[in-house]
Formats: sequence, C-alpha cells, structure tokens
Amino acid sequence: MNPFNEPTKYRKTLKYLVIFLLSLLLIWPFTFGLVWLVDQGYSWLDPTRFPFSEARIHAVLKSVPTDAPETQKGAALSHALTNRLEEELDSTFGWSTNDLWVSPTRWLDNRGSRQRGVIFATRMLATFYATNLAKYGSVDAENEWLKEAREKRFAFSEDSWWLPSSESEYRKGIELQRKYEAAVKEGKAVFNMRSDDIYNLFMFILSNQVLDQPMGLLVQATEDVAYSELDDRIYYTQGVILVLRDFLGAVVQLYPVVREKGGDENIRIAFREMERVCTFDPLIVLRGRHDSIMADHRGKMASYVISIRERLNDVAQSIRR
Repeated sequence: MNPFNEPTKYRKTLKYLVIFLLSLLLIWPFTFGLVWLVDQGYSWLDPTRFPFSEARIHAVLKSVPTDAPETQKGAALSHALTNRLEEELDSTFGWSTNDLWVSPTRWLDNRGSRQRGVIFATRMLATFYATNLAKYGSVDAENEWLKEAREKRFAFSEDSWWLPSSESEYRKGIELQRKYEAAVKEGKAVFNMRSDDIYNLFMFILSNQVLDQPMGLLVQATEDVAYSELDDRIYYTQGVILVLRDFLGAVVQLYPVVREKGGDENIRIAFREMERVCTFDPLIVLRGRHDSIMADHRGKMASYVISIRERLNDVAQSIRR
C-alpha cells in the first residue's frame, strides 16, 4: 500500500461528504420552492381561497334593500342558500367529488372534501327553509318545488358519476329553488319570516344537525385520526362554513334587527372567523401533537369554529330577549 495515496483518498472522501451534506441542505428549500410554485399555479387555475367579497351572492343582495318587500327578501335568501353549491358546480373543474378514478381531478381531495361539506350544509339549510320559512304555519303543506329539491335533488349522492350524475341532480335542485324564487316574488308562493324564525335559524345552525357535524371531525383526539384524513376534515369544514357564511351574510344584511339586537361586535367577530375558515389553505397540512413545535392545522380550524359558535350563540340569545 502506497502511503502517499492516503491524503488523496481522504480528500476525496471529505469532498463527497461535503457534497452530500450540501445536497441535504439544498434539497429541502428546492423541494419547498417547487411545491409552492405548483400550489400557486393551481390556485391561479382553480381558486382555493374564498373571500366573502368575491362571492356571487353580492350581486343578488345589492338589488334588495333592507326595506324591500318580504317576498324579495325571501327570494334573495333562497338564492343565498344555493349560491355556494352553484359556484362549485361552475368552478374550473366542476363537481369533482364524483369523478372517476382515472380522472386526475378525482385526486384533488381537498376540493372534493370541500364539496362534500358544501352539499351537506346546503341540504341542512334547504330543509330548514322549506319547513320553517316557506310556510305560514307548521301544519301547512310544504312547497312542492322546495320539497322535491331537498328530498330528491339535494339529497342525491355526491359521488354518482352517471345515470344520473350528481351535478345534474344538484342543478335540477337549484332550478327548483329558482322556480320558487320567481313565484314568491309574484306572490304565488309563501315566504313567512316570523319573529322567532331568526332565533330558531341560529339555534338550528348551532345544533348537532349542522355545526356539530364538522366540529366533531375537528376535535377528535389526534392519535385517533389518520394523517391522510387531516386535510379531508379541514376542507369539509370549510365547505360547511362557506354555505353558512353566504346564507347568514344575507340574513344579517336583509334583517338589520340581527345586528341591532345581536350586537355589532358579535357579528363582526363571527364573520371574521368565518372569513378565516373560508380563506384557510396551508401549503401542507400538519398535525402537531401536544407540545410539538409543528403547527396543528386541524386544531387551528377548530378554534375558528368554536369562536363562530360562541358568537352566533351570543347573537341568538340577544335576539331572544
């Protein structure tokens, strides 16, 4: 063995070691940058954040002042109920929850989970509207258009691709809502917002039928939730809140009594938290455990929903007094 070759051998080993360490240091920023670019490109193609100011319902509400006839308010509220569902159907990739496994859009699970939350909340509010606001009394017959929309069209499975497809059924449901809206404007259908209906609406939203559903998905013990389910639960919640934000936004605008009795501060904070949920879109969903230095995105979403519930409950109790 030639001792003069040893320094050269050591230098090569050191060189390879330095290259390896530098690669480790550089690969993470490069990977992060690549993921960020892909995320930004996708967000440009198909929005993933939904500020209230960009919701299409504003165009409808702008034409209905607070002193408008109740019939116009009823039509606007019906439109607000289905606004988010219609926006999802008209989005870049449409209703992707029911896409076939061979379709690339089927693997966009965040938007799929969001759409599941949207149709869930739409079903719940459609039921409340049809059975409480579109009748003069509890014993009156339900409007046939609204009954068909909530029992057949919106109740249809969200993942049916064909014969019939989910989107075709949901569009039929929206068309039935529009028929009702046209009729109620002409005085040929009923809209009856009684003094206690606003309170009942808030309590319905706060009940285990609506907000408790996503809340349960967010507060389940971390060790009981698979990592792959974390983002599904977050975006499902976002879908629910998107629908509630549109509908409650219309209620607050059309009925100033909600703000007068419920308090400006409660309303402001509730909608601020809803806005945070609707614009929540982390680059990577993390699941920080206990005192981990990593973010717990599911826990953060839960904190927003808890705040929303508390503020809406305060509004409801103030209205009741």
